Amino acid sequence: MKNLKYFPYERNRYFYGKLLGVEDFEAEQKYMNDKRRLINRFMHGCGVVCGLNVVQVESDTISVEAGLALDFAGREILVDEPVTRRLPELEGFSAYEKDTDGGSYLYLCIEYAEYEKSPVYSVASSGTDGGEQYSRIAEGFHIYLTGQEPEQGVSGSRAYYEAKKTLYWGNGIRISQVFPRYVRGGSKFDARIIVENMGQRQPVSFCYELVLDCLKKDGKQRFRVEFDEEKHERAKRYEIPIILEAESGSGMCGWVKLREGSFVLRAGGQVLETQADVEHSVEITAEPVGEVIGRRYLVEAMRELKNETYHQGIYLAKISLFGVGNTVVIDDVEEMPFGQYICSDVLSGIREITSEQQQAEMLRMIKAGGAGGEQRTAGEQTQETFACVSGTVSIGLGIGGVRGQKFFSEPVMHGLGPGSVSVLCGIAGDARKPSAVYYGSPEVFGEDECEVHAQTAVKVDMVNGTFVAGIMLTEATTAGSLKLHWTAFRDCEEESKETERSLFLKPDMVYLNLREDYHFEPVISGIGDGRILWSVTEKEGGSIDENGTYTAPAIPGIYEVMARSAAYPKICAAAYAVVRDIKAD
Repeated sequence: MKNLKYFPYERNRYFYGKLLGVEDFEAEQKYMNDKRRLINRFMHGCGVVCGLNVVQVESDTISVEAGLALDFAGREILVDEPVTRRLPELEGFSAYEKDTDGGSYLYLCIEYAEYEKSPVYSVASSGTDGGEQYSRIAEGFHIYLTGQEPEQGVSGSRAYYEAKKTLYWGNGIRISQVFPRYVRGGSKFDARIIVENMGQRQPVSFCYELVLDCLKKDGKQRFRVEFDEEKHERAKRYEIPIILEAESGSGMCGWVKLREGSFVLRAGGQVLETQADVEHSVEITAEPVGEVIGRRYLVEAMRELKNETYHQGIYLAKISLFGVGNTVVIDDVEEMPFGQYICSDVLSGIREITSEQQQAEMLRMIKAGGAGGEQRTAGEQTQETFACVSGTVSIGLGIGGVRGQKFFSEPVMHGLGPGSVSVLCGIAGDARKPSAVYYGSPEVFGEDECEVHAQTAVKVDMVNGTFVAGIMLTEATTAGSLKLHWTAFRDCEEESKETERSLFLKPDMVYLNLREDYHFEPVISGIGDGRILWSVTEKEGGSIDENGTYTAPAIPGIYEVMARSAAYPKICAAAYAVVRDIKAD
């Protein structure tokens, strides 16, 4: 059933002696399908219900996992088993090959499709078909690629309360603005500038001015937007938040316009010839914004549904690509770029239960003052300068040990996450001193004070967020185990400074011959300790020494080189080596 219109509803009226033909049976199917699809469209919406994850399996091949979706007409799209496809074999791939505007990605979409099957001979048929007809119609799906974004009206519920418009698109860069459609008079609201690098190799910077009407930025009706990619960690997408304020009142319409001639775009320091234009309208209301949006939906939903008579697929992934010779290689796969999900009753129930459990757990922790069994969370101090966690760990001694013998605990998850954490360990007293904990050497307090005399040490794993406690006996003991009390601290102020630290590799992509050497240069900002831990992601992707000199393998391909700060393991950067057999080329 390929119809995109639900109306009018007509069903068969049966009576004895009625002659039923093909049209009657098709009308029966259409009536049932249209009723179900109308309910699907209004009650559930359009998008993925479950599954349909997109996974890269080879350099130019993806797999769409099993799942269920509802399309814009309420039709069910069912993928009952994983589907693997090479990108060059998919419809729409030629849109990338013909693109000369610097674009380096395509969207992977899925749409409802029907196929005729089970051919049979029909005695009532005649003509060139030889009396052959298909006795079944299989409902299936069609996977394709496109460079176009979805229509605004069907890209999800977000379109009802905000508008995304493209300011500039070209030279491998796209700049978009996102503003709300409705704001409350006299209130502050958020907007954002989105910068997408889609193949521009040179660092990008731009500036322009926006003129406001019935809106203000820091009390002014004009402000300047600036962006410099060199001041950010290299990425494919950047967001610039903007806080604006609406004038007091209701029934007004605020405007955001680009000041003519103010837009300047640079790539690698060179000014590019550009043309840009964008305009946003923001309705100012005295009512709660949620009520205004809900009323608009109730009034306009039916009209929009009747006007949506075009085909529209569901966008499963945004696939970034780049060329290597005559081939195209997948650089990255971003799943569900427009968030076209359907929140089912089951998923809503799970979220509600999870939310209730989190609230109950938080309340319990507050009432208990942070007590949590074996591991106790003291929480952040009122000044929010330190986070503190404490607990106990037992170290088995077997049948005891002699002076100088060392024992170690299993790795302990301290709960403060990766990064720089300080851990302090103390030896618990024996049954004669159950309330005593000894930090340092127990010998200071006398031989009878503690059953086990030992020195303690802690090794913190800043990558995995764990630590190992160790002891070295200073006196022989026959005790079978030792209990340590530990406390872990994190400096929150120090952690917040990590947002000011950055690391990226220069360049982020190189083209090499087989077994060729190349030195990657790390560009570090805000990190006093310049030590770098180098690695190659692929098992047979070549090697790299401690100084950043990479040696390409003997096999052509694309390999990822990783650089990680030794002092701050969470700060890392990646570069790609495109290895080719130049002689063969």
